[in-house]
Formats: sequence, structure tokens, C-alpha cells
Amino acid sequence: MSTLWDDLKGKFSQAKEEAGKIAKIAIDKTTNAVDITKLNIAKGEAESKIGKLYAKIGETIYEQYKNGEEFDGVIGESLIEIDKFKEEADELKAQIAALKSTAPCPNCGQQNDKSSEYCSKCGAKLAENDEPEEDTEEDATVDVAAEE
Repeated sequence: MSTLWDDLKGKFSQAKEEAGKIAKIAIDKTTNAVDITKLNIAKGEAESKIGKLYAKIGETIYEQYKNGEEFDGVIGESLIEIDKFKEEADELKAQIAALKSTAPCPNCGQQNDKSSEYCSKCGAKLAENDEPEEDTEEDATVDVAAEE
């Protein structure tokens, strides 16, 4: 019976060692996955910063182009394309505004309901409506009294 007991103890000990190895492998793989995720996040942040810098460079060049500086080649062609897309976007904005019955604020560009007198964003007075307002009975009475 002692040999049976010694044999069981040996197998339990071996199973314990194998379980420890498996646990270590699992921990290493989990740690590795966490490290990869952290690196991917950092890489994404770096790429986002690069994209913002590219956009800033592009905006700077576009402003130079709008101020009269000339550009040749791919940059010049791209700047002309930007102008075309800006025109297209402006036309689409106007169509959307017409469908929504809104008009842009002349001060800040915020779209406001056409019946609004003041901009909902900056508070500037909006252009007068093209539609004539109907006289109410009270207004008609005042007008008649004013004429006498």
C-alpha cells in the first residue's frame, strides 16, 4: 500500500507541476495580449497625431493658396479639387437649409429657423424675412387712427 501511496503522491506532484506550467503559459499569454493592446493604442494615438499634423499642413498650404500663392503639380491640383469640393459642399448645405426651412446667420454661419429674429448661437440679428407679415386687426385699427 505504501508503494501505491508513493505512486499517487508522485502523480499528484507531477500534475501540480504541469498545472503550474500551464498557469504560467496562460499568464504569459495574457500579459503579452495586454502589452500588444497597449502598444496598439499608443500606435493609434501616434497615427492620429500624424493625421492632425498632416491636416494642419494642408490647411496652411490651402490658406497660402487662397492668399495668392501658386502651387504646381500634385499640390496645385489638389488645391483646385478642394475648391471644387468646397463649392459642392456649399451647394449641398444650401439645399439642406432650403429643405429644413433654415437660413445661415450672416455673423457666424449657424443655421437658424427662417422665422427667427436672432441667431441661436451668437445672438446676432438675422436678416428680415422676405415674406410680408399679415396685418392683425389691432394693427389695422392703429393704422386707421394714425391716418386721421
